[in-house]
Formats: sequence, C-alpha cells, structure tokens
Amino acid sequence: MPTLAPEQLPALAAALIRLRGETLGRIAEATGIRTANLSVWLRGKEQVISAKRLVGLLHHLGVEGGRLRTDVLHQWQDRGALDDSKLVLGKLLADKQSVWLFQDEQPGLIKTRFLLAGDVLIRMEIEPGVDQALDLATVVRVDRVISTPAALAGVPIDSLASAHNVLLALAEQAAADVGDEELLEGLMFHLTETVGSNAASPQDWQRLELILRQALEAGMSPGDIARLLERHLQNR
Repeated sequence: MPTLAPEQLPALAAALIRLRGETLGRIAEATGIRTANLSVWLRGKEQVISAKRLVGLLHHLGVEGGRLRTDVLHQWQDRGALDDSKLVLGKLLADKQSVWLFQDEQPGLIKTRFLLAGDVLIRMEIEPGVDQALDLATVVRVDRVISTPAALAGVPIDSLASAHNVLLALAEQAAADVGDEELLEGLMFHLTETVGSNAASPQDWQRLELILRQALEAGMSPGDIARLLERHLQNR
C-alpha cells in the first residue's frame, strides 16, 4: 500500500466526504476544525491544520493508520464514474488483501454492492453517470465476485457483525449451489476468524450450516437471518 503523503490528504479526504455524503458543518462539529479552514484545506490551498486534528479528521472519515478502519461498516454512495471510489480504494486498501465483491440481481438504477477486503467491509450505493458502467471490478482488483438473488439493499446495517454474517451466509449458499469447494473453504476461514477458532466444534459448524440452509430455503430476509445468526452465536 502506498504511503500517504501530506499533499495527497486533501484530495483523499474530499473524496471520502463525497462518498459518505458528509457536510462540512458536521465534520467541523466532530473534529473541532473550523469550517472555513477545512474548506480552504480541502481545495488544496495552504492552510495550517494541526497533525492531531488531521488524525481526528481521517478517523472520522473512516481511516486509521493509513488504512480503512476495520471496526466500522463503511457506507458510501458513488454517483458517476466511480472516480472517488477508485481514488480511495487505490490508496487505502492493502495490496495483499483478498477482495470479495458481493452483487445481486435486482433491477433498478441504483445498485447496492458490498466489498469485503480482509477485515474491511464497505457498503456501496452506485448510481451511474452518463455512459458509465456499474462495475466495481474496473476500479479495484477483485478476487471473488459473489452473485446472489437476495436483495443486498436489505442486508442489515445496524452493526458490522450483522452485515458481515449475513453476507457470509449468502456467499455460503451461492457456493453450495454451484459446488464451489474453494469458496466454501474460504468462508469457513472467515467464519472461524469472526467467532474464534477455539470456540467452535465441528458439531457447531454443522448446526450453523443447517440453520443457514433452512433459513435461506424458507425465504427469510437478510435482516431476519442476521438476527438468527446472532442468537445462534450467543447460545453456542
């Protein structure tokens, strides 16, 4: 991952602000940076903002230590050519991270997508600009594309864990449907990393798989599956 140079920070922060739909007033309130000073700095003009406040600004925008934070569900909206997404993902995703793209088959102008890059989870609403494709794989290296008939717009966003668990459940179903053993093994690794390898017995995993399959076959919504998973993990 390239090192972030100070002169790159204004453009990066401006892209994140647009993706997150932030306002300068809200950011000023959260970071203590005056709105006027922030506006000047974001335009790339000379403006002194302390290092401490810049760290706070980046943290507020979802960045820590030069990488996207892993303790939050990033929620972005990209309207146009995906230029902002390309800039941010190119700077803040580690080169060796495995990137999974979740997409659904739902119609409509605005598409909901999820990117799972290592421990980073990003929910994206994408609306195309004129003559622009809706393909995230053109702006970021994707190792896996997981397509699901379930509407990703319904994946719960109340917590990072809920969204993560539902996506893995949908991926498990997609992998089982096509007999993708490699993807199933990858899902097992993700689940183990999520809930702790020492806490799950083979019987636990078999029971969890049965629960997921029954829920999906019954047509349960992603939100209901998330709550089912949370109850299962709490009661293990």
